[in-house]
Amino acid sequence: MKKIKYFISSFLLFCFGHSQHFYSSVDAASAGAFLGGRMGTHAIHTNPALLGVKPGQITEVIPIDTFDISYRVMLATADSEDDLIEMEGRLVRDGFERDYFILEEDTLFSLNAAGFQDSFSAYNFSSNLPSLFSGYKILTDTTWKIIERPKIEFRVQVLATSIKDTLKSFQKNTKAQLKGFETKVLFSDSLYRYFVGLMDTEEDANSLKNSPMIQSISSDAFVVSDTAKVSKKNVPRFSITFPIRIALNVKSNLISADWINSYIDADMVDNPSIKGDLLGSIPNSGMSGYFGLNAGALDMTFGSYGISLLNVDLFSRVNIPKPFTKLIFDGIRFNEPQNISDFDSRLLVVNSTTFSYGTKINIPQVSFPTYVGVGLRYLNGFFSYVDSYEGEIISKPDSVNIFSDLSVAYLDLEQNKIASGFAFDLGFSTSINEKLSAQFSLIGLGGTLSSTETNVWTSTKNIRLSNKDISDIADYNESQIDSISNTFSVLDETKTVEGKSVSVPSRLNIGAGYIFSNNIHFKASIQHLMKTDFIGSVDPRFSIGMELFPEKFYPILFGISFGGISGNTVGAGFGLKLKKFHMNFSGSHSGGIGNSATGFSFSTEMRLYFW
Repeated sequence: MKKIKYFISSFLLFCFGHSQHFYSSVDAASAGAFLGGRMGTHAIHTNPALLGVKPGQITEVIPIDTFDISYRVMLATADSEDDLIEMEGRLVRDGFERDYFILEEDTLFSLNAAGFQDSFSAYNFSSNLPSLFSGYKILTDTTWKIIERPKIEFRVQVLATSIKDTLKSFQKNTKAQLKGFETKVLFSDSLYRYFVGLMDTEEDANSLKNSPMIQSISSDAFVVSDTAKVSKKNVPRFSITFPIRIALNVKSNLISADWINSYIDADMVDNPSIKGDLLGSIPNSGMSGYFGLNAGALDMTFGSYGISLLNVDLFSRVNIPKPFTKLIFDGIRFNEPQNISDFDSRLLVVNSTTFSYGTKINIPQVSFPTYVGVGLRYLNGFFSYVDSYEGEIISKPDSVNIFSDLSVAYLDLEQNKIASGFAFDLGFSTSINEKLSAQFSLIGLGGTLSSTETNVWTSTKNIRLSNKDISDIADYNESQIDSISNTFSVLDETKTVEGKSVSVPSRLNIGAGYIFSNNIHFKASIQHLMKTDFIGSVDPRFSIGMELFPEKFYPILFGISFGGISGNTVGAGFGLKLKKFHMNFSGSHSGGIGNSATGFSFSTEMRLYFW
């Protein structure tokens, strides 16, 4: 059992893999729905077009508690529902087609016709009914609801002049009298307009206008109204990742907490069915694991410009063939040849130094604001991968033959062998209206890591062991086992070859956002990894998410996603907005919930904002 525990622990530690990374905490919390994250440094790695968005104002809305009134006709009542169904059928046959429904109240059933906008329509319908329904009643139904309307604010205009010096003189002379009141200057229609006060109701504004103070400085003052505006503070003038952000993604095609609890420490000797269930749970493709990591520091934005000095992506995976896992858990079965050539292991670590720029563009055919962004990435990193592998275990009644031919390509970091390359970003974003937005981006186009020299380690072994040898090996120490391995080595060499190249996955992002209210935002996205010949094919991921604002400084996020390497994923997280300092925390489960999950992610970040 200790050997099994050791194997599982090693598998969990070294089962690294690739995935559609979560690049920010809000992205992880929404299971990928918030591709663009938030404005500022998030734009560098998701959509450079967002750097072109400038601070502005949006209409402020307020919730209104209201109701809808509709009319219905109660046509008849009966003790039996069947009687009313028969009446409804007669009405339809006679040409009185409407939406009928039956209500039950205190064991009495009633037949109703609904959907009348006013009492006249209800009466007109009822007066033409057959005499059977002469006892009808016209009733009202009230539906309570909350709607949002633009907030209206009121001010008092006390001056309008085309001469700027006149305005300055007026401001100076009335400064003492207007102390404590909010004032505002607006230039429109070639006039400088001077306003006093900010009221929520017209009555309060009129009271201020008619006050002796206002009348003493302007007998021509009058009340003006306008929709209230609030600042779009989601667009910072300067932002920086401080001190670091990190997103961790782990996934297995099999292992979960429930799986471990079921089989680790289980008595497979006295209960061989448990071992059978374990072996049956392993997919034919083998046990595979995935690990993804994104970490960044020194991400900064200055208005329309963005720069990232350190943004590290780690893509890694390993696949253990099913026959090999069967040998570990079930031992060698004679006369059962096992092919283990499906073994694979890959690792890619790449840092991207990025310079990005975004701007607004004017398209005559498009009436809403549209933005475009570009980015240039310098890539450097290293890689290792199984270039080729053939393995087979042939068991006979009196012996076992193990053949292995492995070739691994890698960069020797001890000799400072680093691969490098370039990639490009392209993004578009648009605000269709104040509530609906959409974006499209391509991140890391053409990304390739190329090395001038690459090491290739080749190891070929052909091991033949008799029954007696197998029994003796069980008592060998580590040095004796190494000696056996060297004895049966056919080839074990490392040579340097000309440079190799591996493609760095690029990302296609399509996203949309909808502001349902000030406190509820919806997001949806599609993400697809491209150029995945090195890490393997990945299905597109579709995500939907929601952000709630119980308080302006305390957003809460939820999301679900379908597809992608992690499969179905559920995420959640929250943030803290403390003026210039923002923090976000998030996590997600994939392949299941709780102990049944076969993957998880965790992300946290801290950023500074200057508006």
